[in-house]
Formats: sequence, C-alpha cells, structure tokens
Amino acid sequence: MVRISTLWSVAVGLLLVSWRPTVFAGPPTCSRVGRILAPCTGFLNGQEPTSLCCSSVKKLHDAGKTKNDRVAICNCIKQVTKSIPYDAKRIPLMSTKCGVKPEFPPIDKNYNCAAVK
Repeated sequence: MVRISTLWSVAVGLLLVSWRPTVFAGPPTCSRVGRILAPCTGFLNGQEPTSLCCSSVKKLHDAGKTKNDRVAICNCIKQVTKSIPYDAKRIPLMSTKCGVKPEFPPIDKNYNCAAVK
C-alpha cells in the first residue's frame, strides 16, 4: 500500500513539474491574425466596431510585444485584407474607437511594414 501511494505521489509530481501553459513562440501567424481580425470586417467597411471587434483589437495589440511581432502582424494584415474590400484609413480608427494605444498604421497593399514602430 505504501508503495502504491509513493508511486502515485511521484506520478502526480512529475505531471505538475512537466505541465506549463502554452506560450506562443515567435511572431503571430497570419492565420491567427486573420481569425483575430475577422470580427472587425464590418468596421473596416464603415460600420461601428462591435465589442467582439474591440476585444480582437486588444488581442492584436497584446500579440505585438516586440517590433518583429508588430511587423509580422502588419504583414499579415496586408495579406489577410487583400482578399476583402476595405478602407485602409479605418485601420488606425480601430484602435481609437476601441480605446487601445498605440494605434495601428493605415495599412494598405503598399504600406511598408518595416516602418512599424
């Protein structure tokens, strides 16, 4: 009985030591950026932002921890939005309307994402 209890304690201990939350390494992928940005499609075409859009904008800002992350997000926004009609001037407004700082630049197909700060 003591032996089973000891083995059970060791197994639980190993599980606790080996468990750690999933952390995304490196910049966000374009598929992830596309999924996050999807609720804002209406806003990019002239509607008011929904609460889901604003929480998505916050997620994009949170994902942009480093300059490389922000450049990757910018390039992904360019890639994702090339298949939908949208007003590039509304991209910075997403941040403003949702109360998130700093603002996104007005990203269009010609925007140089290397200029992102």
